[in-house]
Parts: sequence; structure tokens; C-alpha cells
Amino acid sequence: MQRTRAVVTRFAILRDERVHAVLAGLLAVAALGLYSGFRPTVFNNFVWLADAWLHGKPYLPHFPGDYIDAIPYHGRAYVYQAPFPAVLMLPFVAIWGLGANETAVSIALAGLGVAAGYRVARLIGVSRRWAALLCAFLLFGTSYAYCAASGDVWFIAHSGSVAFTMLALAEMFGARVPWRVALWALCAAFCRYPMALAFPAYAIALWPQVREAPRRLAGVALIGAIFAIPSALYNYVRWGTIADVGFTKFYRTMDIGKNDPAPPFALKNLAMQLHFYFVEPPRVIATAPYLIAGQFGTALTYTSPALLIAFFAPIRERAVQLLWFATACCAIPALLYYSTGMVQLGARHALDVIPFLYALIAFAIRSRPSRWYLPLLFWSILFGVVELAVWTWAPKLLG
Repeated sequence: MQRTRAVVTRFAILRDERVHAVLAGLLAVAALGLYSGFRPTVFNNFVWLADAWLHGKPYLPHFPGDYIDAIPYHGRAYVYQAPFPAVLMLPFVAIWGLGANETAVSIALAGLGVAAGYRVARLIGVSRRWAALLCAFLLFGTSYAYCAASGDVWFIAHSGSVAFTMLALAEMFGARVPWRVALWALCAAFCRYPMALAFPAYAIALWPQVREAPRRLAGVALIGAIFAIPSALYNYVRWGTIADVGFTKFYRTMDIGKNDPAPPFALKNLAMQLHFYFVEPPRVIATAPYLIAGQFGTALTYTSPALLIAFFAPIRERAVQLLWFATACCAIPALLYYSTGMVQLGARHALDVIPFLYALIAFAIRSRPSRWYLPLLFWSILFGVVELAVWTWAPKLLG
């Protein structure tokens, strides 16, 4: 009898969706570790920033060099990126100091994102096999694997923003507890500020819960205050205002904004960005693998054609409408930005909308699990796997 119970318990564990999600995340971490070797990045701004905080300073106490994106302001050097990755680095920097490994944390975040992605797909209603395929697409069919495995300052921000947005979406399609959605959404936004533009979509989706029990707003307000109050104080200490104007200062003092009167986000940049996202081709070479992702990016048309599946999501469903709304809102900064993101595999700024498109793809598959989707998914995954291998093990092909 006891043996029978043990077998039943073991079988139940193996069928548990949470176990499958954790397994997906662990496989993602293992794959990224294989590519990266967990080598620490030298662009470890958030290690330096966490170290500064632990020394009671909002500025870098020891400036490592110009390769670190920091703004010289009133005789100090300030890291200007959204600060939440530095919060995540605090316990590791407290133990290992400046030797803390930012890349390892970036990879762990991607594992969390893939695990949450599996959960999102299953909550939407796709089968386990489709969910596993979608996880592979999320990791390798986009720039997610490259950003996570690199761990550089700009890339760990993407790794975190995707992971926390996936957690927010999992909560939206699961228990829909407003304060938990707010928590994950704010974590994402304080990794990448453009993710804050998805807040209206979350608010509309959660309105029925709040209307039914207005007291739930108290939890949302508390979570908001936990983020807003320290952020406002931190900004005031650095810039003399509660708004985070660090990026604008960087653009005007250290980037092309020194000579260009236009703001960093302007309509004049739209044509350039549309060309980059939809036209910019890979390089063609005479030897395998024949197509090489350009060092300064490659259009989604070539790297991630499976995103087209999102257009087959049933638009009559309210969740689908809100996902498209969030996609449109979060796409605005990337489409108006003055830069495409420089050195990268694929189009990393698209990761600001990839979580919502991922959920739309899941809706499309749930509605009609067509085998015609498979070539698009397999191409996206294979292209990412091969190109990441080139970037990692055969970088001479990129020259």
C-alpha cells in the first residue's frame, strides 16, 4: 500500500505543471551556460552600482573606465540605467564584492522568464508540446538568449524585463491578484522603463477584480509606494528632481544629443527603425552557416518569423485585444528611438514587446494548432541556435 502511494505521489509530481515550468527554466539555464560558460561581463555597471549603494553612495566610488556607461555630473560618475538589476545584484555584491558575476544573474533571470513563459502558454490553454516549443522560441527565436548569455548592462536589463513581464502575464492568466501583477509589472519597468507603458493594459484587465473588491487597490498602492518612494528619493539625490532624467542627461552630454537638437525619441527616426526591424538582412557568406546575423542587428523578418503567428490570435477575445494594446504601447519608444541598439544578435529592443507577442502566439495556437506554424517556429529557433553559436565559438565569421 505504501509503495502504491509513493508511486502515485511520484506520478503526480511528474504531472505537476509547476515541475514542468521549473524544468523548462533549468534547461534554459543549462543551455545558456553552455554558450556563455557563465563568464562574467566587463560591462558590469550594476555590480559597480550595487557596490556604490553598499558603500552608502549614489555614485560610483571607484570609476573603472569609460567603457562603463556612466554620466559625469557635478564631479561624480552616475550609472543612469533603470536601477532594478542593481537591486538584484545587492546580495551577490555583498558577498563577492566587485567580483560578483552579473552574467550568472542575467542567465538566472532568463531561466525564470522561460519557466514563466511555459506557465503562460499552459494557462492560455496550449498543450505541453506546444508550450515546450514556445519556450524554445522565446529563448532562441528572439534575442533573449543572446542578451541573457552576454549579461552586459544593457542586456541584463532585457533579461529581467522579459522575465518579470512573463511573471505578470502568468498572474494575469492565473489567479489575477492585483498586487502581484503590480509587483511583477513594476519589477519589469524598473529593468526597462518602456515596460511601464503596459500599465494601462494591466489596469483595464484587472478592473473587474478591483471593482468587485475596491480594497484590493490598497495592495497595489502599497507595492507602488515601495517602488516610487525610494526611486523618487534616489533621483532627487542624483539629479535634484524626483524624475529619472539620467538618460536625457547622458544623451545630451555624452551621445549624439550633444550636436543634435532633436530629442532621443522623435518621429524622424521611424523610417530608420522600420527598416531595421523589418528589412535589415543578415550577411551572406560562402561557407557554413551561409547566413550570418549582422553585428549591428538583423531584422525580425529573418530572425523571428514566427512572430507572424500572433496575427492569427482570435481578435474578438478581450485578452487578445489587451495584449495587442500592450504591444502597441511598448513598441512606441523603440520605433521612435534614435539608435537601433548597436552591437547585438537580432533586434534586442523588440524584447520590449516579445512577451505580449508570445502570449498572442499562444492564443493563436490554442485557437487553431496548425502544423503550418511549425516551419516558422523551427526556422526562428534554428536561426537563433546557429547564430548564437557563431557569436560564441566562431566570432571571426562576423568580421
